[in-house]
Order: sequence, then structure tokens, then C-alpha cells
Amino acid sequence: MTGSRSYPTDIKSVHIELTDKCQAACPMCARNHSGGAVRSFIKNSEISFEDFKKWFPVTFLANLNNFYSCGNYGDPVFATDCLEIYDYVRQANPTARLGIHTNGSLRKPVWWKKLASVLGDNGEVIFAIDGFKGKHELYRRNTSFDKIIENMVAFIQAGGTARVDSLIFAHNEHDVEELEKFLLGLGVKSVNFKATTRFYSLPEFEVLNKDNIKEYSLYPATKIEFVKKPNATLEKFLDKDFLQNFVDTAVITPKCISKKELYIDPHGNVLPCCYVGSDFLEIPLEERMVLHTLRNLTVENSKQMLSKITVPNLKDNDVEVILSNDQLWNDIYEFWDGKNKCLTCIKNCSTSVYD
Repeated sequence: MTGSRSYPTDIKSVHIELTDKCQAACPMCARNHSGGAVRSFIKNSEISFEDFKKWFPVTFLANLNNFYSCGNYGDPVFATDCLEIYDYVRQANPTARLGIHTNGSLRKPVWWKKLASVLGDNGEVIFAIDGFKGKHELYRRNTSFDKIIENMVAFIQAGGTARVDSLIFAHNEHDVEELEKFLLGLGVKSVNFKATTRFYSLPEFEVLNKDNIKEYSLYPATKIEFVKKPNATLEKFLDKDFLQNFVDTAVITPKCISKKELYIDPHGNVLPCCYVGSDFLEIPLEERMVLHTLRNLTVENSKQMLSKITVPNLKDNDVEVILSNDQLWNDIYEFWDGKNKCLTCIKNCSTSVYD
């Protein structure tokens, strides 16, 4: 450990991936091959209510300010015990913010009404809605715009707080104002239109079916407010001298430290964040995002870091024991301000890649 620094033991926020199951096939999600076949490292795992109670003592949950589930590879609503887990957390902590990020196309309205009651005034659901019917499904494949609206309205009418995250592409960038007006009219509290970074400057992204055959392409937005490009071209990152200078000059401000946050994957692994967590899985080289040079570099670099630090698992000890034993990443600071800075950390906790 560098000096006397250590990862904070007074954790205030938990990001948990309840499952890696998902019915959607979003083309830029690493869960599948460009919208087609599911990748081999997906295990369709989920955290059960019984395991959750063993892993997270009430005394730990009671001290949190924030508990949420977003997911690298799965939708939390797909988890069998999602409702029971959130109810358990709410009973342990009446004041913490509870959040769920979801495509919203699963479950029946009655389930969503129950969720609204469980989350209460300090909870919210962030629904992914990427345009109106017909356009939404171009990215959120295997989801239903009508079903999402039905579930979201049921949740809102039962007292739930709903927000929307909306990814912007060329095919939906001209509907922004109309979509926002429509959603706010349904009772949505806010709509966050997001510029995706997943094109990595590519002019188009081919969408495949399960037989690896192209069905259509996605194109990046053209409006300046929705364009997100890295500061350097992908080709430059392949230059060893450029990459080394890029790493040497990067200033990382770890969000996991400032937020005092942990990320838990659906297999019980305890990691600093979901970005590093997504790189922890054994992703075969041939199944990585072939066109995404920067993504492949960060995955390989993160794997090198993770091979040198301790990654605790909740199947061995509950979270309080892990924290009290200081099992968390004894040497992680080296990868934030030493000579071997982690590219994933640079990408997400500095301004080097994106301003």
C-alpha cells in the first residue's frame, strides 16, 4: 500500500448487480455479439435473497446513503428476488436512496406497484427509453415500448418516482423535445438525454442477428450536444509511445473513493466499481469488442491489475468481515498514481479520454 492510504471502510454506497440475466439484446452491450448471440462468459447467475441476507448484515445496510442496481450485463428486475432484496434493504435503512436502472420491459404492472411501495419516498427507478415506439426498439432490442410505458405508469400511479435515461443516436435525435414532453406528461420526474461513448468515433455500428448476419446499422448522433468522441483517435492508442505518455500524464480521481462505494457483481465478487467489474470476467479474446480498440486495451490492462490485487468474494465472508480485515485491494493505489495506472480508471475517473 502506498503510504498509509487504504480503501475506505466506512462504505456509504453500494452498487450491486443482482443478475447477469437480461431479455434485451442491446447491440453495444458486451453481453452479446453486436445484438446477436449471447457471449459465452454470461452465466445467467443471480443473487438470491438468502445469500443477500448472509452477505449484507443489517448493521452494514443501516449506515448506507445509497443502494442501487444498474448492471453491466443484466437487468436487476430479471432477478427472481429483486423485490424481496429491496424490501429487506428498505426495512434495514428507511432513509437511504434506493435506485434501480432497468429497461422496464419485464414483470406485470402489479409488480411495479409493489416496488413503488417498497422504495417509498427515497427511492427511484431509472427507465431506459431511447425514443418512441419503433425507434426505441432499434437499440433496446427484445423490449417493448408499450410494455415499458404500461409498467412505468403503474409504478408512477402507485407513488413511485420515475426518471428516464435516453441514449441518443442519429435515428432519434430529432425526437428529443417531443419525447421529453410526452414522458413528463406521464409523470416522469426528469429525462436525461445521453450521448453514448460506445461508437468510439466509429461512423457506424453494424447490428447482427444470432447467426452473425447483419440486420441494420446504428449511426451516431450529429447534433453537437449529443456527440461524444475521445480526445485521441483509436489508432493513436495503438502507438506504444503515445499510450505510455497518455498513461503517465493522466490524473485519476477515483470516484469509488470519493463516493465511498463498492460494486458487487452477480457472482459475489467485491470490486471498486462496475467498470473494473466488467473487465474482471474471463472474456475470451475472440469475444471482445473487435472494433473497439480502446475497449480491448482497457479490458486487458484491467485484467493485469486485477491479477495483482485481492478481489474478495462474499461467498467467503460477509461484507463487514471483508472491510474489517482490510482485504480490499492492498496495492490498488499503485494503479491510480504510480507507473502502472489502470486504463479503465483513466477512462472513467479522469478527463484524459473524454473532457
